Amino acid sequence: MFCLNENTLETDLPALPAEGVVIDGHKLVSLDTVGARAVLDLRFRLQRAGIGRVDLEGFSDRHRHLLSLVQDEAVDVIPAIQRPGLLEYVGRSTLAILSDMLAYLAFIGSLTLQALQWLLDPRRVRLRAVLTEMQTAGVHALFIVGLLSFLMGVVIAYQGGDPLDEYGANIYIVDLVGLTILREIAPLVTAIIMAGRTGSAYTAEIGAMRITEEVDALRSLAIQPVEILALPKLVAMLLVMPLLIVFADLAGLAGGVVVSDLLFGVTLESYLERLPQTFLMPSSFWVGLIKAPVYALIITSIGCHQGFQVRGGATSVGYATTRSVVQSIFLVIVVDALFSILFNKLDL
Repeated sequence: MFCLNENTLETDLPALPAEGVVIDGHKLVSLDTVGARAVLDLRFRLQRAGIGRVDLEGFSDRHRHLLSLVQDEAVDVIPAIQRPGLLEYVGRSTLAILSDMLAYLAFIGSLTLQALQWLLDPRRVRLRAVLTEMQTAGVHALFIVGLLSFLMGVVIAYQGGDPLDEYGANIYIVDLVGLTILREIAPLVTAIIMAGRTGSAYTAEIGAMRITEEVDALRSLAIQPVEILALPKLVAMLLVMPLLIVFADLAGLAGGVVVSDLLFGVTLESYLERLPQTFLMPSSFWVGLIKAPVYALIITSIGCHQGFQVRGGATSVGYATTRSVVQSIFLVIVVDALFSILFNKLDL
């Protein structure tokens, strides 16, 4: 006999005989639906443990009636988790992507409206916030942008210099480095660095404010969070991105100079003399610079949007930061490919 009271409902089961068990409930003073469910769960566990017979004795008529009511509604067997099939998985993923795209477009619309208000009323511009963001996103990023661009110039000159040196065309290293750095490498490397460094910081900052309900506090004060948190970042990024790309151009060309002079006999004087004569050099500079505002808009808008999408705790911030970096880099590369097609059609 297994005597049941208020203190034994949650205890571990003792060693019980396999031929049968009686659950005695005569010591129960009161019983509610939760307790009835616990009694029925206990009987179910005993039956699953191999007990041949489990009887309920000592329960009052009122308790037995409650047990019967709970038994009618209870499900002893936990249903198996239904995993979605391939078609359902594709459908859910597609709906999630479309929902995210619509939310992103809505955020772009809100950002545009706030920017128009700044244009119509310049007194609304938060100049101090813009300058602070310019320092954080621009000045503090000079070292890493310059270092990686310099190394990319070294790599391109080194890899392209060997085959050119075999044919005695060392001077064309200048053309190779100049066109590659100015048209593609400097803008792309700068955008990827800013997406991983600054865009992720925007997401984490706004996401943390979402968790601490600071964004909701701004809305309660009739202040648009997009105007306070996102718009200064966008203006600052639009201003610093072209400057960073020019700095990356100079650093990449400097890397090419070092390798060309040390390994392939192209002196600094020859390098600087050849550089302005390089095929399509002026247009290559402007082609790289035209990409700057587009990259700035992509990185800032996605970073801020993902920050505003944060829900829950710290895990959500990390997930949103990952999505921000991945989406920014992906869109930057896609836009870069579209630019390449467009400039090819325009013979630039």
